[in-house]
Amino acid sequence: MENLTPDQNKLLLSHPCIAAASPENRKAIAQSAYIKVLNKGQYLQHRGGDAIGYYGIFSGKIKVSAMSSTGKALTLKYLQAGDWFGEISLLDGIARTHDCEATQVCQVIIIPKLAFETHIMNDLDALKAITRQLCQRVRTAMNLAEQATIQPLPERLANRLLELQNASKEGLNINQQDIAHMLGVSRQSVSKLLLQWAELGWIKLEYHQVSLLKPDKLKSICMSSPVPQG
Repeated sequence: MENLTPDQNKLLLSHPCIAAASPENRKAIAQSAYIKVLNKGQYLQHRGGDAIGYYGIFSGKIKVSAMSSTGKALTLKYLQAGDWFGEISLLDGIARTHDCEATQVCQVIIIPKLAFETHIMNDLDALKAITRQLCQRVRTAMNLAEQATIQPLPERLANRLLELQNASKEGLNINQQDIAHMLGVSRQSVSKLLLQWAELGWIKLEYHQVSLLKPDKLKSICMSSPVPQG
């Protein structure tokens, strides 16, 4: 547990929810927040655990996963620097829904549960900002549900690669099994499409990495209109 540096404090105060809070609440949040360092393979939280705080990634990457009925971890998404998460369990009081594991050394800003409840949930403007964030998450989830229901696999895979590329600052360091887990399909199905696109020169496949050489080609596959984001 470490105090925030000036750069970390800047990231904290730039969050829309915290920026919307009153000056007194912003100051109290900044004073209560701290940094937790995770080594590769270390868990920030486990499914079923109690909510201890609201999280913001200052550096590194975290894998969000769930356990299948066979006891195998299924990768759902990756979170990286600038991403904030963990508000749902703080708002509804129900246990954490997913496992969060560091895939590299991470620095995570933590706003303790008590500070979140006192200075965010009791601040109307901050609470409105959190509500808008939750609405965006619902829209994203509905968009993914729509894709899984009506879009063919090539379109879903192209969409997911483009989304991951847009969110990543370091390229797509991800294996084909994880991509398959995200789409709810077999690794063989994903591998077949990726190999086809690699042969066409649209992407480049390396060990645990996918590089998008011609993203416009992938965009041309994505014919469905996404759920509006606004």
